[in-house]
Amino acid sequence: NPSDPKQNPLNPQGLKPCCACPDTKSARDDCFLRHDKTEADEKCKELVQRHVACMNALGFKI
Repeated sequence: NPSDPKQNPLNPQGLKPCCACPDTKSARDDCFLRHDKTEADEKCKELVQRHVACMNALGFKI
């Protein structure tokens, strides 16, 4: 369980996936809201990668 600090030393606060990486999550979500769905995947790709990297750093596999 990546939210259990005893099982996951990368996540000592015991954050759940929904609450982890709020800055990168917000930037990613805002990007998708600003761009048309036909171009959002490409325009927001870097923000998605940053969010995935943040989640992985906390031990979440997404």
